[in-house]
Amino acid sequence: MRIVFWQNCLSPHQLPYIVHLMDDKRVDEVVVVTEESISDERKKMGWELGCYPQIEKCSIIISPNNDKIRALFNMREADSWHLFSGIHGFPFIFHCFKISLVYNIKRGIVTECPYTYAFGSNNGKPLWLHSIRFFLQDYKYAKYIDKVFAMGNRATKYFKSVYSKWNVYPFMYCTQPKEKNNLIANQTATTKFLFVGSLSYRKSPKIISSSLVSCIKNNSKFDCHVTYVGDGNRRIDLENYIIKNNLKSYVTLTGFQPQTEIPTWMSKNDILILPSIHDGWGAVVNEALQTGMYVICSNTCGAADLLKDERIGKVFHVNNEQQLSEIMQWCHDNIDTIRHDRFFRQQWADKHISGRVLAKYMINCLIENK
Repeated sequence: MRIVFWQNCLSPHQLPYIVHLMDDKRVDEVVVVTEESISDERKKMGWELGCYPQIEKCSIIISPNNDKIRALFNMREADSWHLFSGIHGFPFIFHCFKISLVYNIKRGIVTECPYTYAFGSNNGKPLWLHSIRFFLQDYKYAKYIDKVFAMGNRATKYFKSVYSKWNVYPFMYCTQPKEKNNLIANQTATTKFLFVGSLSYRKSPKIISSSLVSCIKNNSKFDCHVTYVGDGNRRIDLENYIIKNNLKSYVTLTGFQPQTEIPTWMSKNDILILPSIHDGWGAVVNEALQTGMYVICSNTCGAADLLKDERIGKVFHVNNEQQLSEIMQWCHDNIDTIRHDRFFRQQWADKHISGRVLAKYMINCLIENK
């Protein structure tokens, strides 16, 4: 089987499973077609793909012309799968998808749930409005798509609802694990919380500090520290809040850090918090679990699906400051157990969300006939 991925750039959250597809004897060729190697947005966030481990197993094609695109669709039509990511989000992908329609090939999409977020709140287009748009704008293309790999249960339910003939599979992003012997767990008495991501409306970073204020008010002995790794247009607002509420001794803002340094930050902290108003998945959750961190995230993150075992993490309702502060207090009270279970979470991540596991799952889905 030949698998061809059509993406806007080389995705650090898809390459970890893509490079393992060729480990399976059922796959003999993997091609990744992108418009650019890495987006400017990811460069600003500290991403540097460089020489990605095992990427030599794949054929990488960047910014092909129309003749090359047609040649890729014309090759091995019978035993090829073409998987598109971001058909609506990126003109290059939509252009390639439309070219593909004249070829008798098997197509799939790798997709997140439509955005229901706008202006810093969960008040964007509701899913029912996206459904109407689908029937008006996209329904004519639905018959050309055979399989849908949907990020999380919410996306899975949505795509099953809009076109019953699709084979829809729950899917996820994943991250490249680091060597476990490089991980140094926090040994101090202080419970250490970590945020990694953009300081933006959508990521809702300030709720961590406001929940921290509640924790301190309720418990004068609340011994913790919050580190924000990242930057964005809400940084000044966050800094002002920290000063106003006398949190400077409790909170550190590092700004953007090279992506290669993130595992080190995770190894020095106990608990990751991802409070996003909307996150199609939230691959930082995967990365945190692979380093053994405990995870707290909002219920509007796709990755909340991973936190069904209390030993792994907890989920709070989006924008619910009281619930988040209660969970932070619980983590503080149970920090010894959380640290004791760090290796358990690493093992769990290796068995359930590694690129190797996800690659095998994708292949099984592609060969499945329904």
